[in-house]
Amino acid sequence: MNFIITLVLTLLVVMLALVVFRYVGLPVYRIEALNIERLLKSVLAQTATSADWDVFTGMPIHHNPELDKIRMQCVMLEASEMTERDGRVIFSAAGRLQLQQILNQLNALKRLEN
Repeated sequence: MNFIITLVLTLLVVMLALVVFRYVGLPVYRIEALNIERLLKSVLAQTATSADWDVFTGMPIHHNPELDKIRMQCVMLEASEMTERDGRVIFSAAGRLQLQQILNQLNALKRLEN
């Protein structure tokens, strides 16, 4: 009897969640220029975690091709200039210089959008 009650309650909770998602919409994480700017500044300050970096580099930015180009530049840079130490993202001196150039490129893009 307990099994049937548990099964029915579980189905009700799942159905309620589906109804809520249907009318409210699924949660969406949308990366904007401001998010990338904050991340790059955090990386340059050596306070960004590898999880922060992985979320940024692992998710294509379909809504803005220019931001996706910046993401791809960071992915390419990661392969040659990045290491991880104590859960933090660390770039070499050359990588930090290139990140600063990417940050400048991002700021120029933001000015064009405004």
